[in-house]
Amino acid sequence: MAPVRHVASPGLEEGYRFLNEAVARRDLVVAVARCSVEYEGRGASRLGEGDRLLIVKPDGAVLVHRPTGYSPVNWQPDSHVITVEAHNGFIVLRSVRKRPREVLVVRISRLYFAVAIHGLVDEAEFIEYLDEGEIADYLARHPEVIEEGLRVVRRERPLESGYADIVAVDREGRYVVIEVKRVTAGMEAVKQLHRYVEGLRKNNPGAKVRGILAAPAATKEALSLLSSLGLEYRRIDVAKLHREAKREKPRSRVASLLDFIKRS
Repeated sequence: MAPVRHVASPGLEEGYRFLNEAVARRDLVVAVARCSVEYEGRGASRLGEGDRLLIVKPDGAVLVHRPTGYSPVNWQPDSHVITVEAHNGFIVLRSVRKRPREVLVVRISRLYFAVAIHGLVDEAEFIEYLDEGEIADYLARHPEVIEEGLRVVRRERPLESGYADIVAVDREGRYVVIEVKRVTAGMEAVKQLHRYVEGLRKNNPGAKVRGILAAPAATKEALSLLSSLGLEYRRIDVAKLHREAKREKPRSRVASLLDFIKRS
């Protein structure tokens, strides 16, 4: 494990020494502090004092986060130089970027906590699989992945409660509503599918309608609810679908073969 150091509620001098050494060593630094932030470069801004999360990465990237939300309120994508000083009762971290020239200054009045980790290694390849829409597109082109004999009637079928990802007809002439999820499906996904199934039944009195939830995994609670509602689950391998989709030539989204439902 990479060496880890930390300080909790340090004084000004101790906090300064800790951050200065960590930045000089090109550690990954994560700090919680009360600070203000000034930026000057392609524009200019000032953020008043508040409690924030500060991240300094070994490559010079600097991010300042508020306590809520996932996006940083200020950031530098990289830095030519980062300095740390103790000045007039503040710890001042300054990040300077050369091209384009941008300066980010963080003035820390109180350092609550900081951790520095040296030598972290991450060389793994990032593979981005299909998004939900692309998965649904692929399944609409290849409904046999879900079930042999399915014939797709419509992709993105509008219903009162929203848009069903796929509507198909099985070998016995029953409608099949397919709800696609890219990640583990929970209770809400099951409820969503049930609403679509009920909506289709309402629009087509007397019609037999099945519902299938297609996802890489489902929670125990979701599987239990599916069973109690008479709905079905099909496990899909997103990585495998990604590989298969890459072998195909780019194609536009699948259009309706027939508005079977409206004509019934």
